[in-house]
Amino acid sequence: MTRISIVAIAIVLSGGARAAVPEFNTEHFCGDFAEKRGGDSMGGIARAVCILSEQSTKTVVDKAWDHVSAGSRETCLKAAGESYVSLAKCLGETRGQ
Repeated sequence: MTRISIVAIAIVLSGGARAAVPEFNTEHFCGDFAEKRGGDSMGGIARAVCILSEQSTKTVVDKAWDHVSAGSRETCLKAAGESYVSLAKCLGETRGQ
């Protein structure tokens, strides 16, 4: 019984050792994106599409994050520019190597 308790505790503690996935300010990123891509005429649509894309891609990043080395995660973070789409692309390229 004691062994089972020790194994259970070890499993719980190891689950907490997961590296933190970055939190990007998607609203700010997409606001800048829309301003650069469409200004006032298409800015609202570009911003909405950007937000949907970033939010759905964050799920991909969440799943891939722990499957990439710490060094690769750091490199990808620097290259991502606060974009989950860019981060997911970099993480995917890293995993493919």
